[in-house]
Amino acid sequence: MRFFDAFMGAEKLIKRRRTAAFFANLHGNKQTRGIHTFHVDLDSGEILPRNLFSTPVDPIYSFNYGRFVCITYRNPQAIEGQGGINSYSATADLLALVSRASDEGKTYVHGCANGDDTNATFVFCADYHNGDVVSIRIIKKKLVKIKGHFIQEGSSLDEKYQTQSHPTFIHSYNDANKIVYVDLGLDEVVFLDYDQEGYFTKDETHSFKVKAGNGPCKLIFDAAGKFAYILNQLASTIDVYQVDGYKFTLIQTIDSYKKEDPDQSNLATDFELSTNGDFAYALNSGDDSIVIFKVNDDHTLTYGDFCDTSKNPVDMLVYENALVVVACGDGSSLESYRLVDEKRIHLMDLNHGYLVHEPVCLTKFESKL
Repeated sequence: MRFFDAFMGAEKLIKRRRTAAFFANLHGNKQTRGIHTFHVDLDSGEILPRNLFSTPVDPIYSFNYGRFVCITYRNPQAIEGQGGINSYSATADLLALVSRASDEGKTYVHGCANGDDTNATFVFCADYHNGDVVSIRIIKKKLVKIKGHFIQEGSSLDEKYQTQSHPTFIHSYNDANKIVYVDLGLDEVVFLDYDQEGYFTKDETHSFKVKAGNGPCKLIFDAAGKFAYILNQLASTIDVYQVDGYKFTLIQTIDSYKKEDPDQSNLATDFELSTNGDFAYALNSGDDSIVIFKVNDDHTLTYGDFCDTSKNPVDMLVYENALVVVACGDGSSLESYRLVDEKRIHLMDLNHGYLVHEPVCLTKFESKL
């Protein structure tokens, strides 16, 4: 009886855990690549594995729209039947294919929908390698056909990363028929209008250039949409903008980490705001660090603290303002960190790493599992 009572008590403790579900896109061989689902303990930061769904090729980027999850796939050999984007009905125990769209096997590095599963009419994707932004028609909740293409010509300063257009991050803008994307190769933030068929027209009035050589890779907004943050991958900086409609006014540029070694090579890889908007987090590959910033009343950033990560941190999820899960690609690990003192802004490694093979993207499950 004592053993039974102890066992039941342990079961109750497990059931009382506060957890959140997410999944990681993993690269590798037939045994290691796929979609690996996890829970994270919101109190301890422990990362709890669930299931691994094998995929025929490497999954690149994932995003939610309503009850669907979209996953883009790599096509290293340019095979027409591979690459593209799939939509799934997903839980931690099931990935059920709903639809698929592909344009001659192109690889998309980012995407978004213009609504949720009840009202979205398009999914938009960024093709980094070919400099193409595409629209994909949704009919009866299924991805049907790629309709619009937008390609720009040009280059910028960096001879390795900026010899052509490289769209990296795309966002459906407000309720208008408009999207905005950042172009790492051209150092540009581009606004596009799209019609009912999904065909694009560039909004020349509101599109703008960032500092040459910055290599912008991500654009996010505060909760009210009045301020925007652009992460510059090549310059390892963060630009803070005040936003009025479609007008962006630069109010601050801050380094994504403390640049104490002038010879160190670094790429800034991710940037996120906390849920309450009081803090911001940046990842740096090369410096291999996670950095936390205080978001001031005027929405500028003040450097707070940092923690070393495993090699090549590439993506992260933020929970309840203070808990962060980080994917380290070359380190082949998932790691958790927590803000433990808001006044002194102290960031702590929770030592709850979990080994996986080459994680490249983390995505929250929107629905409760």
